[in-house]
Amino acid sequence: MGEKAGALRPHILEGIRLGKALPGVYVITLPGSGHHILDIRPAALLTKEERGSSTFMILGAALGYGEACRVVRQMVDDMYRSTGAFDWKHYMDILEAR
Repeated sequence: MGEKAGALRPHILEGIRLGKALPGVYVITLPGSGHHILDIRPAALLTKEERGSSTFMILGAALGYGEACRVVRQMVDDMYRSTGAFDWKHYMDILEAR
C-alpha cells in the first residue's frame, strides 16, 4: 500500500470488499492485457464480479494516481531485483518461499 493509503487501510479494504465508492483510491492489479506489467485502476471501476472473485487479485492500493505510480515503481523494482526479469508469477513464488 502507498503511504497515504496505508493510513486508511481498514477503510479502503472494507470499501473494496463492500463495493463502496472510494474517490481517489487506485488499485494495482495484474494486467488485463499481455502488454503491461501491472495495471493501475480506480477502485470505483472494479466490477462486482472482480470484487467477489476468488481468483482476481488486488496487489496494492494507493490514494491518488501519483502514489499509485510510486507503489507500482517500487513493486516493479523489487520484482526485477528478485527475479532479474518482469515475471510476476516467479516473483510471487519467491515471496511465498520466504
